[in-house]
Parts: sequence; C-alpha cells; structure tokens
Amino acid sequence: MQPESLPIRKKQSYQIFNEIASTYDSLNRTLSMGVDVYWRKKLAARLPSGHLDILDLATGTGDLCLAMAQARPLAQIKGLDLSEGMVKIGQQKVIQQGLAKRIDLGLGDGIEVPVEKESVDVITISFGIRNFSDPARSLQNCFKALRPGGKILILEFSYPKNPIIKAIYNFYFKNLLPRVGNWFSGHKDAYTYLNKTVENFPYGKSFLELMASAGLKNLTATPLTFGIAALYEGVKPPSLPEMATKNNQ
Repeated sequence: MQPESLPIRKKQSYQIFNEIASTYDSLNRTLSMGVDVYWRKKLAARLPSGHLDILDLATGTGDLCLAMAQARPLAQIKGLDLSEGMVKIGQQKVIQQGLAKRIDLGLGDGIEVPVEKESVDVITISFGIRNFSDPARSLQNCFKALRPGGKILILEFSYPKNPIIKAIYNFYFKNLLPRVGNWFSGHKDAYTYLNKTVENFPYGKSFLELMASAGLKNLTATPLTFGIAALYEGVKPPSLPEMATKNNQ
C-alpha cells in the first residue's frame, strides 16, 4: 500500500469493515488474545455515574456499547457506524442480550457526528478514530455534541516505550497480525490496512494536542498493557453560569 493511498482508504474504510464483518469479532478476540475485553472494561469503569446519554462512535459490532450497558445500568446508549454489515451484527447481539431498550445501534458518520448540539453526556470511540480521515474535525463535532461538563473517552492503539516490548509489538503488528488477519478474514489486505492506520495515528501527546485544539480540558492519556493501547479522556468545560454557581458554593 502506497502512503498516499491511506487517506483515500480511510474515507472508504466502512467498505472494508463490511467485507470482514462476519469474521471480525472472532478475529478480534484471537488477535488481541482477549485483552480487548479488558480494555473496554477499563473505559467503562471511567464513565460518570447516574443517568447518562452516551454516544458511541465507530461502534462496529457494539462490543463497547454492551460493556458500558453492563457497567452503567442507568445509561441510554446510541452507537453509530458507517458499516452496515458491522451494525447488523451488533444489533443481533444487543437483542440476544436483552438490551434493545437501552442500546440503539444505527448508521452514522463518526466525523460529522449527526446528533443534536449539546445532547449527550458522554462520547466514546473504541479503536475507531484512527480510521477517520479527519480526526480533528471529529473531535470538534464531538465537542459540539457534548453537554457542558460532558466527557469523551477514546481507546486507541499506541506504542510501548519499553524497547523490548516495542520490538515485539512492531514484529507482531507488522508481520504476524496482517498475515493471520488477512488469511482468516478472506480479505486480501484488510489487516494490512489496519496496521497502517496504527502507524499513521498521532498517538500520545500529539493526540492530546488535537483534543485540546477542539476545546476539551482536563486531558489525560493512560497507557494500557505496556503501552500497547491508551485511554484518552477529556471534558467539555461547564458553561459560564454553571462555573459561577460552583465558585459561589
């Protein structure tokens, strides 16, 4: 894959996910050795308490929505993704787990974030924003969709700092994962593409700077599993009247 083709493929990535939807969940468990389940639980544990309206972008087959529903029984969760094939599988999983009244999965663009302004308490993205052709615009639209004081939680692959772990990680992601993933999914280069998106992603401080540029505050990046992944968090500042009320208390 030529480097200049990556932005184009990102715009069409939903087509790739349509083509690998039937094998995606099983391959995800296998290739991550199940650690992806732990990562989603870590994100879910960082959700605020109480009644929440949650928007999950690039929701895929809905695994994060299901994890959040289990962690926060009072939450109402909407998941959006451009891949119809992935969403259909997710909808079946939601019904099977009896959560159709609390989880609504549908088609929607994670860059444009097609919801009303200041309509959600939390926005989550799990291993999806690196596939967005314009992550900065996505973050800006997420900021608009969040209510004042709302929170954004983003899980994404990162790079370990330990040189030994980093060497093992690079070998796995550049050699084993693409070959195994492409072979089992039956797709000629889906997992080669996914590896390229990891290499291309502005992780760590660079991504926090994108979040800050969108207006988000209280930013943190928590390394997970030796730094293989990271959990990014940010908050939309309260409105001025709310801040004045807090200061007078």
